[in-house]
Amino acid sequence: MKGIFAGLAVAAAGAALLMGSAGPPEEEAHPCARAKAASRWPGPSSAPELARALLATAAETDVQHYQLELEVMPASRTLAGSNVMTVTARVNGVRRFRFRLASAYTMTAVTVDGMAAPWSRLDAATVEVELGRELEVDEEFRLRVAYQGVAPLGGGITFGSHSGQPIVWTLSQPWFAYTWWPAKDDNTDKATAELAFIVPATMTAVANGVLVGSEALPGSRRRFVWRTRYPTADYLISLAATNYRESSRTFSWEGVLVPVVVYLYPESDSAALRAQAFASVDMLAAFSRLFGPYPFLEEKYGLYQWGFGGGMEHQTITGQGSFGEALTAHELAHQWWGDLVTCASWSDIWLNEGFATYSEALWEESKSGRPGLLAAMQTRRPSRVDDSVYIPNPSSVERIFSGDFSYRKAAWVMHMLRLVVGDESFFEILARWRQRYGFSAATTEQFRVVAEEVAGVPLEWFFDQWVYGVGAPAYRWGWRPVSAGERHFVELYVEQTQTATWPVFTMPLPLRVGLGSTATTLVARNGARRQHLLIRTPAPVAAVELDPERWVLASAVLPVPFPEGPPKLVDSVPDPGGTLAPGAPVRVVFHKGVEVTADDVGWRGPDGAEVRFTFHYDGASHTAVLRPRGVVAPGPHAVTIRDSVRDAAAGLALDGEMAGGLPSGDGIPGGSAVLSFTVSELRAPRSVLVR
Repeated sequence: MKGIFAGLAVAAAGAALLMGSAGPPEEEAHPCARAKAASRWPGPSSAPELARALLATAAETDVQHYQLELEVMPASRTLAGSNVMTVTARVNGVRRFRFRLASAYTMTAVTVDGMAAPWSRLDAATVEVELGRELEVDEEFRLRVAYQGVAPLGGGITFGSHSGQPIVWTLSQPWFAYTWWPAKDDNTDKATAELAFIVPATMTAVANGVLVGSEALPGSRRRFVWRTRYPTADYLISLAATNYRESSRTFSWEGVLVPVVVYLYPESDSAALRAQAFASVDMLAAFSRLFGPYPFLEEKYGLYQWGFGGGMEHQTITGQGSFGEALTAHELAHQWWGDLVTCASWSDIWLNEGFATYSEALWEESKSGRPGLLAAMQTRRPSRVDDSVYIPNPSSVERIFSGDFSYRKAAWVMHMLRLVVGDESFFEILARWRQRYGFSAATTEQFRVVAEEVAGVPLEWFFDQWVYGVGAPAYRWGWRPVSAGERHFVELYVEQTQTATWPVFTMPLPLRVGLGSTATTLVARNGARRQHLLIRTPAPVAAVELDPERWVLASAVLPVPFPEGPPKLVDSVPDPGGTLAPGAPVRVVFHKGVEVTADDVGWRGPDGAEVRFTFHYDGASHTAVLRPRGVVAPGPHAVTIRDSVRDAAAGLALDGEMAGGLPSGDGIPGGSAVLSFTVSELRAPRSVLVR
């Protein structure tokens, strides 16, 4: 965990974040979620049902490209246009193709490769088209859908006004793309796109990718053509149009110049607001250093003003209702985590929102170092932890975009993963995640696999409790110094007091240890409801603080008087796995006074043969000495100190397990200690030759 606890400077008090007797507190929405989680047509209960028909056959095909031509008539909320989908078969025998378009629209033409094609509506969102032939793997077809109608209220397209001027914008996440344009609408099937929007001549239409053309049309209209060569998830295709004023800057990365373009309302277009928006240029540099180059270097990064208070990270073009640093950093980070690598399903939305929320804190770290990171995380503590980050049944928009679970708790998952694996591995995990799944979509389990590959250790325990599980720990803790001969320790008591229906959490706990005029940070691994841990220190201990920087999402970290714990072994002669000279005694040292007799100890030699010995316990030094009687056979030996040994202060059983060497124990009373070693061969004295 190299570098993880450097610069320990922030010691925030543990704040209560669990529900009190009055019930759960009102959840505070994250700014990014304000628009996404609003109540929208056709309602949170029916929308995922409408997606099932589409997803049932989604794996059979792969959309390569969309060519959308759409006229938007704000005065009547009318849309009229067409979309040409270039699609490849992934399996043999494909005869039908499903896409999504709301039944509010009239489809005026449906053709496959230029020929009229029969189609049927499966539900209010899903259309199935007969292809007229059976496609084999890698065969391609072009489906054209022409449509028109009045956009349904509350869907993915909004018509409004600002200062008397019309504005239209789209927000399709999670499953509302079909309410304004026909598409396959499957997160795992990304495609390139050409987007032509016809709007009143007083409006500027902005969208994904680069602007490749703009022309005046009869009837006081204007046509804007945008094109993106980067694969894009359907929900990230966007349109915003009003009387925007445009300003731009340039972001440079290794010789590549990327336009950063800001579109503001004329009445909002001030130097101050532009400066806020163009903070994204510095953020692009910071995130490119952390995550790898901005994924869409050959196009742009754009920000536009819209009517929602929050933001939406459309690929290469973000809509924001305000331009505060945190929101701008969050939406920009989505270009990597959400747009480049997209959650495969809405169960995995934390991979988008948790990553982006943690990036808000990473931005603060880039400006002011570790104190900035830690302070930012404390202001992002969830008010509730009684649900999981992963969503088994993503049936409502409100649950998908929960500020507490999908944003703040998910950000803490990333923060704590960094604690568990260390800085170097954490950022390497992000690099490999990008490398493996860039321009595609992935699941939580795929992220876990990447994390385990990089860290080189199993992490199922971490994901089970923090991603799939509910709750958070509440700690009570105490400590005392221990010295045994020349060795020094801190004895740490940790108790988890969270509600009994929540799991006991296994976590590494940073421990700030004062050593006179110096201090050091150690790590205690806690994983039991009540646990006494003995940790070696380089000098006598004068002060201790548990998790002073609050790396672990705990509802409380409360110091309490130290309660007596079980005795442990802290030293032995020989060392565990070491070598003992023939006839030499075995010594074991306890960390405190114990009640022990020869009946509590056993000694076995090669082939399990019993070794007889005399036994002496010195209470002053807490040392037991076993002296063999007679000749001891060379080879493997084991001395067992049984957990019938009790400490003199509280009568607690020996904590003797030695899987990790010395000190012994797992922090819980009970468990015999087995000291394994080798007795060396008895060497005969050299003979003296007399001539």
